[in-house]
Amino acid sequence: MYKYLFFLVIQFAVLGNVIGQVFDVRTLLNNGPTDKRINFVYMGDGYTANQQGLFLTNAQSAMDAQFNFTPYKEYKNFFNVFAIKVISNEEGVDHPGTATDVTEPVFPVGTADTYFDSTFDYYNIHRLLVPSNTTAIYDVLAANAAFYDQANIIVNTPYYGGSGGSYATASTNSQSSLIMIHEIGHSFVSLADEYWAGSAYAAEKANMTQESDPTLVKWKNWIGDEEIDTYPYGSSSPQSDWFRPHQSCIMRQLNGQFCAVCREATIDKIYNLVSPIDSYSPAENNVLLDGDDLYFSVDLILPDPNTLTFNWLLDGVSINTSDTSISLTSAELGNEAHTLSVVIEDTTTLSRTYTFANGYVFSVDWNINNILASGENTIQKFNYKIYPNPTGNNLTFSYNALSITEDYIVVITDMQGKEVYLTSFRPQDGMHNTSIDITNLSSGFYIFSIKASNYTKEFKFFKE
Repeated sequence: MYKYLFFLVIQFAVLGNVIGQVFDVRTLLNNGPTDKRINFVYMGDGYTANQQGLFLTNAQSAMDAQFNFTPYKEYKNFFNVFAIKVISNEEGVDHPGTATDVTEPVFPVGTADTYFDSTFDYYNIHRLLVPSNTTAIYDVLAANAAFYDQANIIVNTPYYGGSGGSYATASTNSQSSLIMIHEIGHSFVSLADEYWAGSAYAAEKANMTQESDPTLVKWKNWIGDEEIDTYPYGSSSPQSDWFRPHQSCIMRQLNGQFCAVCREATIDKIYNLVSPIDSYSPAENNVLLDGDDLYFSVDLILPDPNTLTFNWLLDGVSINTSDTSISLTSAELGNEAHTLSVVIEDTTTLSRTYTFANGYVFSVDWNINNILASGENTIQKFNYKIYPNPTGNNLTFSYNALSITEDYIVVITDMQGKEVYLTSFRPQDGMHNTSIDITNLSSGFYIFSIKASNYTKEFKFFKE
């Protein structure tokens, strides 16, 4: 979904100084519109123009590894992934050989002219591999993928290293995919290391706390299951003052998986960014009943396996729990005003302490009013239908009306809400048929809408 860039990019944009270089952007995973999905972006550093094929291979491998880990595997449909082919002048990475945590040089000292100025030995830590030119990073994102939610950088060096922060970074070491998954845990979900990284990094996080009481700790609903407990980081202070939920989570060691607490935090993050309700019809939330049946539907982004439930409620009373669409008749609705709701809930067992009060719950509400009982004299009874459905290259719009003193608008949109047909007309007395040419529309579902100031009605049809 659309995100605003960090304040640095916004500030430069206001000053008119962001003229980021445009690179080739490849789509690695497309599950829907960028404003309705979480958008991961991979960029390379230290890849020359002749090495962009290698970068795409490395980005694909990193993406494949991520979506082989729970819960990314189950929620893959909620993501898009893109790769920006950033070109460096030289291959490799800087290694100043100045780290104080090892006996340098661990591997040959050297420099490379790369786009993001990636370097080992950051903060005197040898394995801390950081793209140091943050301005260049944000400029490239602004120019090529301003819709991004999470940026990840792959540095073209075979030596072990990586870092988290605003963006996740990893080398092309044999363990690079696991390093990237670990760093994404930091950058995307704000997870803590479950090994002791130092007092500067100790903080209350989803998977790190100073609370040792198992009845009060934030992951109390998991205590005793899946090896979750309150494990101290060490045997003496300050390590002994902090606790982690698991002993072998990937946030501690690369040969692990995400523990239950980290999985839960990841799902919280996913639902903080997107809704499983991809679209709904009618798109207008105020609907008038004119004597015809009313059709309502929702299109959902499904986890795999699907753990979503749905419940249709009319005036708070459940009327359907098995379908993603329903029809309501005039006989059911009578002359009264009504509220129709559809409630979607994710009942995944991968989470026990939800971010929201009643779980992962999402809903759509429609207000239904009877056009004949509303007292409005400016709108007379208007009936219409469209056929055939499914249809080929022509859709017939048939209506029967008394004289109406305002124009009506006919709109056809695709399931992402993009307008593909628009016209207006003044209804005349009697029955009228109009053929609409939809030859140029691709195969798929569409929404046919007719709108006036006090009237909205929609119908889904399928173009073969």
